[in-house]
Amino acid sequence: MASLARVVNTLPVPLFGSVATATAFIGAKARTLPRFAGWIAPLGAGALWFVWPAVDDGWKIEMGLKADPEAAAKAAEAAKAAPVTKAEVEVKAVVALPAAALKEIEEAPKAHAHVETSDDKLFVKAASSGDFSYLEEKWEAFAEKSSNPGEEDDEEEEEGE
Repeated sequence: MASLARVVNTLPVPLFGSVATATAFIGAKARTLPRFAGWIAPLGAGALWFVWPAVDDGWKIEMGLKADPEAAAKAAEAAKAAPVTKAEVEVKAVVALPAAALKEIEEAPKAHAHVETSDDKLFVKAASSGDFSYLEEKWEAFAEKSSNPGEEDDEEEEEGE
């Protein structure tokens, strides 16, 4: 038995030379592992963060970690094909709406329709011709209203001092 251990210890191992050297190195490193025990959960979570999207969906379904969409579709088809009981018919009762309510529902999208103004017509005309000069007056008036004329003067005075 001792000769077998001696033969195994002398077997060549890449990077270490022999099994005995590799065993001594791994044993020394294994004694330091308890210091890093607190890092197991964060490193595991980090590894899963990157690896989990690459895991095949078939494997996830097989292990029960993800719902099987084909089984759900089959169950839905089976539920549709199953005979309807009287209790289910009572639950699925249709609600009848008055004619006025139905008319309001049909006209609701039309109530918010855009009404074209004269400015809209001018803009369409300008866009087709490429001449936006009529808007320059409006832009300048807006810029004047939105700016604070006294603000610029104060900055220039502070820089001059």
